[in-house]
Amino acid sequence: RMVTDYGGCMAPMNAYLTGIGLDTLALRLDRITSTAQQLAEHFAARGVAVNYPGLASSPYHEVAKKQFGNRYGAMLTLRLGTKEKAFDFINHLHYALNVSNIGDARTLVLHPATTIFVHASEAEKAAAGVTDDLVRINVGLEDPEDLLEDFQQALQQI
Repeated sequence: RMVTDYGGCMAPMNAYLTGIGLDTLALRLDRITSTAQQLAEHFAARGVAVNYPGLASSPYHEVAKKQFGNRYGAMLTLRLGTKEKAFDFINHLHYALNVSNIGDARTLVLHPATTIFVHASEAEKAAAGVTDDLVRINVGLEDPEDLLEDFQQALQQI
């Protein structure tokens, strides 16, 4: 009767694990958003076209600042010039995984045009801001210095 009145119920072990995850959520968000900000600033300082609302140059910065304070999220995108450079960049990374998830504890990268937007029309891709040279990065919990070094060496390879 409870399921029909209130909906699905978590298994006890799942509820326990979710509770444990919630205990450290604020700490993880602090680390992830701080690292994402560092990466975005690093890319911007090197002339890479980066989209991240934590950058003052972002057209969304003021809105994001009002809504999120100093936590601008874990996701950023790069424009690397060509599809080939985007793939070269991804293929030269050592720490980041080439996976389409978001919200993982590990840093994930992907090429949206050939993964999550593969079946979208050109008009739909354009409306979503998806280009052939776009790389999406979802920042995880790795050491920021390790990630900066890895992304820098991958940039140097393209």
